[in-house]
Amino acid sequence: MSAVELQPEMSGQIMTPNDVKPVLQNQPGQTEPVQNQDSKSQQHPLHQYDLTIMQKFYDLCLAKFNEQNPKWKPNEWMHMNPMPAHLSWEQKYEWPNPTCLSQKQRVYEAFARLARESGEPMILLPNFEYGDLMNFDRFLQSMRQDGINSIGKYKHFLNSKDMRKTECDLVVIHPRYGVLLFEVKDCDHFDVKRRSSAKTHLNQARSCFDSIARFIAEVKGFQLSECRLPISEFVALPNVTECPFSNNQNMTVKGDHNTSASSTTSSRSSRQVNFLIKKDLENSAEFAKWWTRSVIEPKTQQFQLAEAANKPNKFDVNLMNLMVGFINNVKNNSILPVVYAQTEDFALSQEAKEHFQPALNIHAEFFKPTHEKCRSWSKVVLLSKDTEKIRRTICLQTLWLLLNDSQKKISVVCSELNKPYYEEFFARQRKVYNSLNNLRIYTNFHSCDSNGQHTIKNNGEVWIFDSAINGSLREVFERVKEMKSYWIFTEQEDLVAQLNTEMTNLDVNLVKLDNEVKQEEFMPLIKFPMRVKCDLLVVSDLISYQQTNLVNKFVKSNTVLNQAMNYQNNGQYDRYHSQQQQLHQLKFNPTKKFRSIKFIRGGSIDNLRTQLKMHDSIVAPVVLVHVGDEDLFKTRDSTKTHEHIKELTTLIREYLPNSFVILSTLMRRRSRSENGIINDVNKGLINFCRQTKSELNCFYMLNNHLEPNFHTQEGRQLTNKGLRVYIDNVLFAVDYFLVRNNKQH
Repeated sequence: MSAVELQPEMSGQIMTPNDVKPVLQNQPGQTEPVQNQDSKSQQHPLHQYDLTIMQKFYDLCLAKFNEQNPKWKPNEWMHMNPMPAHLSWEQKYEWPNPTCLSQKQRVYEAFARLARESGEPMILLPNFEYGDLMNFDRFLQSMRQDGINSIGKYKHFLNSKDMRKTECDLVVIHPRYGVLLFEVKDCDHFDVKRRSSAKTHLNQARSCFDSIARFIAEVKGFQLSECRLPISEFVALPNVTECPFSNNQNMTVKGDHNTSASSTTSSRSSRQVNFLIKKDLENSAEFAKWWTRSVIEPKTQQFQLAEAANKPNKFDVNLMNLMVGFINNVKNNSILPVVYAQTEDFALSQEAKEHFQPALNIHAEFFKPTHEKCRSWSKVVLLSKDTEKIRRTICLQTLWLLLNDSQKKISVVCSELNKPYYEEFFARQRKVYNSLNNLRIYTNFHSCDSNGQHTIKNNGEVWIFDSAINGSLREVFERVKEMKSYWIFTEQEDLVAQLNTEMTNLDVNLVKLDNEVKQEEFMPLIKFPMRVKCDLLVVSDLISYQQTNLVNKFVKSNTVLNQAMNYQNNGQYDRYHSQQQQLHQLKFNPTKKFRSIKFIRGGSIDNLRTQLKMHDSIVAPVVLVHVGDEDLFKTRDSTKTHEHIKELTTLIREYLPNSFVILSTLMRRRSRSENGIINDVNKGLINFCRQTKSELNCFYMLNNHLEPNFHTQEGRQLTNKGLRVYIDNVLFAVDYFLVRNNKQH
């Protein structure tokens, strides 16, 4: 007897006929494949019993669903009639088709109905995903704070996707009452876990809108205390019959400011969160009462208190319009940051343009209407008589495709004359974007042949044909018949008319780029401003990226080594006094004075000059300049290095006319010949600071006491021990000459 035949006896349980009924379905006279009969004979009877119970379980779930939704019929919902057009709003709402299981739609429909019936001006954003909006705003904020360092942040913000949930269930934008944020919970009990989740999501959405509004107000010249976007937070509970908090106590969340910008209470006080429950969503009358009670009356009271205190909120409807326009363009991906080689004229004098002309220009490129409507199409023929417009459209379309789908491969077929144009364009874009590796540019028309080197059957590949390629439009059509996605640019309008039938058979769309010229010229090219704003700006490669945290640690010291004797000896190094140095108590708090420290690195002096010219403005009370090691290591020419340092220092003083500029001298090395060249450079820097006292007023900082083992062999970067001594030297120079106002010259 096999083990399978012994299983019923080993179970020790008595099976009822109903329990084993599914096992005995097959009669002896029925024919069944031997394999299926053996598999069923091997199944345990209890397993069949479990399946029977689960079938009853699912039947009960269906019955419960029908009980909760009486308008939905299991046997009728697949045969529904269209809704008549003459029904009233209530009858349309009661129509059984469609059946909505999620309650988020009810909240949206309540606001839509209120706007239609009462005329309340609203912009509704259901299921609003603000991740891209938050990243783009961070990029704009970093460009006006970090300067050239924001390029790396741009790659992080716009080229990487944050997988965390950055979605608000419903955003209502009102011209008078500001932004209303709603978190919808499909539950009949608002417990602690859901409460915490609602707080987190509302705080994230509030932070995003508040950051955008703060930047817009700053652009208009308003202070944060007088102009702030009104933001209110709500938790919608469509299945909850009672307010979660009794005695009219609302949930509060801690935040950085109050709901009202004009409130005179503490900025760290808690914010109020209101609730929208099932009773408020029963009909339009109840929802109108809730709107008046929870939105109109509190906002009106806040406006009256602000007017009584003579502190009205200046965030009016004009600023609200700017915010809405920005949100719409970012969400629709209508703004494409593009790097161009040249920029338009600035409002500067002719002499200033030579120094303030940026070397890297990131512009906000707005898609033209004719291009934007077809940019997501797969098969397009674009007709234009303007060659430059065709080339720019190819560049923007290729860049847009690569940024929105990093896995897509783009192949551009162009002429030998236009290939340098495209290569130069995308070489500039690689300074900002890091997802442009799937681009290939060909000048051979046969590169797209089916028997060629590259396949044309790849669904993820897009072919773009320039109008200047060697071949007629008919030849291009013969080669693209097997392609899944292609863009064909042409100037031959007569051939396009002849190929109209073939284009229709291939589902190819025709777009005329020369249409709507007046509307397209309305959108100018805008350059993003790039500036640096910090407390201490370090123009040098002496401090590496990995030592940034150590700089923030060492700069908190309140006592440093006294270097006054070296300056009193006119820069002559005294080894005897250096061995008897005493500690010097700073007269300022470096932790408060240097809250923000930023760096401009570039290696050689020419590269640093280029990095400086990328910025439109620089704001830094203290500037530390240590350059020349890279140039001196390569050229061994002290005179040329000295001249380059003077040119760079003059440029920095023109950017920062009111800053305290410290010109750091070069450090000693192990080689005696190299030290001789370094001494010549240092003597020239000291004389330069003395001679230009009235024009530039730069201060030199002596580094004679730093040993050669405090930095690398080439003198390019400091060791951790040398970094500590160097930061103490900087703090002493700031205290001795800036704070205590000792004379150096």
